[in-house]
Amino acid sequence: MASNEIQPLYRSFLKVIQRWPVDKVRPNRDLKQVLVTRIEETFRKPLLNEETLNVAQAERELLSLEKLLNNEFKEKYALSEKILSPASNPKYYSSMVSSLGTNKDGSQGFLAKLLNQRK
Repeated sequence: MASNEIQPLYRSFLKVIQRWPVDKVRPNRDLKQVLVTRIEETFRKPLLNEETLNVAQAERELLSLEKLLNNEFKEKYALSEKILSPASNPKYYSSMVSSLGTNKDGSQGFLAKLLNQRK
């Protein structure tokens, strides 16, 4: 496969990963960094002729990442108040969000936004 055929797909992955939120809860195990490493390795191998890239699978994976990033599954499978406010500790998630605080720029983090929208 010629490198010019996979470059647009590679750029699409990079655009999605660029928008991916940083995980403040697990800074040493950040999914964004895992995605960057995997994409670089996946697209480097075909260029080095070590193996071929399954373009159809890569396109499906890109679509899945875009759906996750756009919260399509969150909207499709909304969480109930029972789950968000468990009887044993109803303020558990709101306390977790408060403990995360805000980003250095004053904006809320990804998890804080996610959980605050359900209040």
